Parts: sequence; structure tokens; C-alpha cells
Amino acid sequence: MFELNLFNIAQFTDQGLSLIGTLLLTSLSAKTRMYGFLIFILVNIPGVYLLVVTELWWILAVTPLWLVLNIKGLLNNFREAREVS
Repeated sequence: MFELNLFNIAQFTDQGLSLIGTLLLTSLSAKTRMYGFLIFILVNIPGVYLLVVTELWWILAVTPLWLVLNIKGLLNNFREAREVS
């Protein structure tokens, strides 16, 4: 039977935000892609919780690289959106 606990809520939040972020990242609009990158930065919160609970610490080693790439993409899309406006 399905049980509503913090782990399951984190899984639903992580997967839901990932789906929305992926859909936004496929947009042709730089402004919409920027929102996709912001969502992926927010996905890091429940994602880190899930990694700690499931003891997948080795994945946390690449989290800084993942954040750097997302922030770089966010800044590039922000600059592109500003140039178009």
C-alpha cells in the first residue's frame, strides 16, 4: 500500500519538477529556458535529500559540477533574453 512520508514526497517533488524543467528547457524562448534552469536548481533540494537517505553519497560529488553548469546556462539565457528585448 502507498504510504505518504517525507521520502515519497521528495520523490514526487523531484520527478515533477524535473519533468516541468525539461519541458521548459526545450523552448525556443530564452526567457522560458531561464525558468527551466531555475527549476533545475530547485530540484537540487529534494534530490540531495533523496541521495542522503538512500546513501548514494558518491553522486553528491558531482553536484557542484551540475550546479555550475546549470548556473552557467541560466546566465547565458538571461543575457540572450536581455539582448532580444
